[in-house]
Amino acid sequence: MAKLGSNADRTSKCLDFAGHHSTLKNNEVNVSVERVDIWNVRRMVIAAFLGTACAAYVRALDFWPLGFANGLRGLFDLLGGPLLVLSVVGILLVWFISAIAAQYDRCLRGMASSFIAIIIVPVCFGTIVTVPLFDPWAWYAIFNKSSFEAAAATSGSSQNSPKFAIIEARDVSTGIAGVGLNHFVALIYSEGDPHKHVYSDSDEEKLASNSALTHLYGNFYRRDEYW
Repeated sequence: MAKLGSNADRTSKCLDFAGHHSTLKNNEVNVSVERVDIWNVRRMVIAAFLGTACAAYVRALDFWPLGFANGLRGLFDLLGGPLLVLSVVGILLVWFISAIAAQYDRCLRGMASSFIAIIIVPVCFGTIVTVPLFDPWAWYAIFNKSSFEAAAATSGSSQNSPKFAIIEARDVSTGIAGVGLNHFVALIYSEGDPHKHVYSDSDEEKLASNSALTHLYGNFYRRDEYW
């Protein structure tokens, strides 16, 4: 009987130790989750997603030409943009109010996480919109490199001069026709300096002043024209 009582005491102690150890582990998990929640990492992830979604919308409209699934593009242009902007502005406003409330509650981490999330949105948007790596025209040139180089080789440029050819041009104008600027994008292949190809008449010189040239990949460039 004494032996059985001793074994029971040992079992009880083991169970108490296991329960105490489990409680400590749960407390550690709760503390770590609480720290993550204080910094509101999920809010920052959502902010990165919002900035990426807005940039992807702009990039898609720069690549999707008029005349190709025109009705769907019109809905995407006229309805998708305003809904996306209103959603982003509303969420940013809520985060700003949350940051002000956290400041009054002296919750510095909560305030900082809200402001960081607000900053992440334009940072992600500006990065994706300006860096050519995220430009669908760059990947369009990469995947069709051989055929585009062959098309440039058969262009009208002389053999002694560096090859220059406009591979493809698209009308990617957005908004209501006649209200906004017309936007044309041209994919250019140039073995020399494409800036040296000047326009001859005054109208084209005026058009050139409203154009921007971006290097995409290798000898491929993108020219945006607005008029």
